[in-house]
Amino acid sequence: MFNLLMAYDDNAWAIGPGQTGVAEFSISRFLEYTDDGIRERLQPVTESRLAFLTTLPTIFMSELKREEGEEYVTFRLGQILETTIVGRDIRYSFRIDRDYNRMPVVEQGSVIAALNLGRWELSRTHWAVKDGNIEDVLASLPLQQVVAFAPAPPLAAVPAPGVIPDSPPSPNPLSTVQSYIELVLSTPAGSEEEVFYRGHSKVTYKLEPSLFRTNAKGDFTHLQHEAKLVREVLTAQANDFASDEYMLDKLVRMQHYGLPTRLLDVSSNPLVALYFACSKNTDQEGEVIVMRTPASKVRFFDSDTVSCIANLAWLSEDEKNGLDTKLDRDEFNKRELAKKLLHFIKREKPYFEGKIVPADLDQIVFVRGRNTNERIISQSGAFLLFGKEAILPETGLSELQIERIRITNKIEILEQLEKLNIRSSTIYPGIEKTTAEIAKKYETVDIAG
Repeated sequence: MFNLLMAYDDNAWAIGPGQTGVAEFSISRFLEYTDDGIRERLQPVTESRLAFLTTLPTIFMSELKREEGEEYVTFRLGQILETTIVGRDIRYSFRIDRDYNRMPVVEQGSVIAALNLGRWELSRTHWAVKDGNIEDVLASLPLQQVVAFAPAPPLAAVPAPGVIPDSPPSPNPLSTVQSYIELVLSTPAGSEEEVFYRGHSKVTYKLEPSLFRTNAKGDFTHLQHEAKLVREVLTAQANDFASDEYMLDKLVRMQHYGLPTRLLDVSSNPLVALYFACSKNTDQEGEVIVMRTPASKVRFFDSDTVSCIANLAWLSEDEKNGLDTKLDRDEFNKRELAKKLLHFIKREKPYFEGKIVPADLDQIVFVRGRNTNERIISQSGAFLLFGKEAILPETGLSELQIERIRITNKIEILEQLEKLNIRSSTIYPGIEKTTAEIAKKYETVDIAG
C-alpha cells in the first residue's frame, strides 16, 4: 500500500529532500479514490488508523498542470511522519526523500493505469490510500531522473494483514419489530433534541446523498455535473417547477423524481426507517441509522443557511472548488465567486443581507421541507442537506450524533410491520401501489401437486 496525496497547490511540499515540513489536508477529501475494502477499514478515522498511514510510503503529486502545451504533474516521494486532527483538517508532518520535479503526462491513460486512478482523479485534490507495491508503481511511471534525493530509511514494506486496527464488534442484529421498538424507546430524545432515522437495506451503504456517490474507480458519478443536471431538468420540465419558490423546493422535487441531488432523505418515524431497511435485499443484513441533533440546529425551508447551501447547485465544480470557505466573512464576500453565489440566493430572497457565512457552506444540516408532496407526508420526511465540503458521517468526525442498528429476519419484520399499517401503499402513497397490493392479496397461486 501507499499514500497518494494530490493537491492543486503543491507549494507546501516544495522543500528540499531530506527536510521535513508540516501541512494540513481537509478531512472531507480524505480517502477519496480509495478502494472500498481499504476505506472501510480506515473508517471511522481514529488516531490509531491515522498512525497506520505513517508506515506507508507516500507520493506527493500535484493536480494535472498545463504549460505551453505540455501537461505534467510535480512528483515527490517521501513519508508521513505524524498525524493529528485539528478542526476539519488532518495536520501532518512529512519528509521528502526524492524530488522528481516534473513528470510529463504525454499519455494520461498510462499514468492512470500505473497509479490505479479514476477518470477525474488527476484533477482532484484528495488523499487516497492505494493498494500495490510502490517500487512497481515507480517503475511503470514516466519519471525523469531524480532531481534531488537524500539518504532515507528504505521504502516501507507493505504492512502485514491486520495492521489497520479493527473496528469494535457491532451489537447483535435485531430480528423483530418488538425488539427494535424497545431499543428505540429505551433511548428517548432529550427535551432540546430531535431524532431522525434512515433505513439502509445493506449495511455497506454509505450515509451520503446520491450526488456524492462514486463508481468502482472512485469517480463521483454526478457531482462534477451538478449545475448541468439542475439546468437541464429545469429546462426540460419547466412547468413542474414553476410553483417552487426556493431552491430547496426545486431540489426536493428533483429528488422525488430520481435526479441525484445533495439531499438525503431521513424520517422522524422509526418504523418508516425500519421498513426501508427491510424492503429490499431481504437475504442480507440491513441497518437503521439513528441521528440525534439539538433542536436548535434543525432548519426550515426558508432558512438563510439552507438557501446558501442549496444554491451551490447552480455553480460549476470549478466554481465550487474556488470558494475558499476558510476566509473570514468580509474577505469571502468580496470575492467574485461569492458574489455569483449571492446572485442566485437573491433570486429567491431579494432581502438577503448579502453576507454569506463561508463556514455555513461546508455544513450538513437537517431541513424540514414543506409538506407539498404526498410522500414527504406519509414518510414523516425531512432531509439532510450536504454542503460543499461536508464531512461524511462515516469518517466518525462529522458533527452528527449517530447510532447504527443492524437488522436481520427482514421478511418476518415486514409481515409484522404490515400489521401496524406500515406497508408499500402507505409508504408510497398513490393508486399504483394500492392496486398492486390488492391484486397480490387476491392472486391465485399454483400449487404443485
